[in-house]
Amino acid sequence: MLDVANLQSGDTVFVSNAASSVGILAGQIARLKGAKKVIGSAGSASKIDYLVKELGFDAALDYHDSSFKDNLRDLAPDGIDVYFDNVGGKQLEAVIDVMNPFGRIALCGAVVSPDGAFEGVTNLVLAIGKRLTLKGFNVMDHLSRGPSFQAEFSKWLAEGAIKYSETVIEGIELAPQSFVDLLAGKFLGKVVVKL
Repeated sequence: MLDVANLQSGDTVFVSNAASSVGILAGQIARLKGAKKVIGSAGSASKIDYLVKELGFDAALDYHDSSFKDNLRDLAPDGIDVYFDNVGGKQLEAVIDVMNPFGRIALCGAVVSPDGAFEGVTNLVLAIGKRLTLKGFNVMDHLSRGPSFQAEFSKWLAEGAIKYSETVIEGIELAPQSFVDLLAGKFLGKVVVKL
């Protein structure tokens, strides 16, 4: 959110898959670091309620909705400055339409369809006209930030400024099905298989 998306105070932020372990943190960190508005997407009404009522997102919408792009535009009438992308595909395509000029997109993840293919994006040409920055990354690029992040994150947890959700599955034999269920969106937050 900070190093890759270059979050600035007053930005409007959108986080896809916002009820995942990464999305939950990305949205809350955006808020704690000065975002004007934080919007997320999730796959069920209960997850949307959790994002708004428990985590303090300003709004959230269901990515299954056929009017997703229009709903996103309604929630961000002044456009989106930062997109933390956990899924790619059709959500990335919709957000590119709603992004402000010089917006920044942190490419964190991409979801594979059931047939093993990635969804394409048909409007990437708009990134040129809007002068968007799209930057992929992974945690290995930022290991040097570990100590400072740990100190700040620990403080937020102690103060109750950040919330975290975790589901624990008992038994290694359930790991394969748990992974399938995770990708199907059946869990909220982090999923851990306890040996």
